[in-house]
Amino acid sequence: MRTNQISKAIAVAISIGVGAAAMAQTNGPTGFSARLGIFFPTNSDSRDVASTWLGFGADYKIATQSVSSVTPGNPAYLSISGDWYGSHDVSSVPLALNYNVRSDQLVWSVGLGPEFRHLGGDNAVGISGQVGVAYDLANNTTTPVFIQGKYFLSSKSELSGFGLYVGVRF
Repeated sequence: MRTNQISKAIAVAISIGVGAAAMAQTNGPTGFSARLGIFFPTNSDSRDVASTWLGFGADYKIATQSVSSVTPGNPAYLSISGDWYGSHDVSSVPLALNYNVRSDQLVWSVGLGPEFRHLGGDNAVGISGQVGVAYDLANNTTTPVFIQGKYFLSSKSELSGFGLYVGVRF
């Protein structure tokens, strides 16, 4: 039953991404983006729960902060992100301050922050990191759609893994 719901959510997300195939190379007019997708835990103990988990998240570009780019000519900016991924009674909510660099249709990011996790009956807070890359699918509309891959490094190995997403920049 839960796998069927996850499959439907993924199909809807992909349909939205494919249906809006013309996007701008921008972070959207508001600096806010949302994403939906799937998460693959890298720890074999976690895959006993389920091999594929549901995942979603959001980012907000901090427009008031100017940061230097590591590569000249590519704009860089800071953002705040929050994610959720989980399956059954295992989940993680990593929050992060991210450094982002845009290169044409690619946006590279690296972030660090607190993680609120639930493993069975155990709730705890730890530190987590993330690395990601997003690709804007095309040009010239006001609502850019992107695909994104992220690796989440949790302070609990059971919650580390890869996320694949489809998202929209508002």
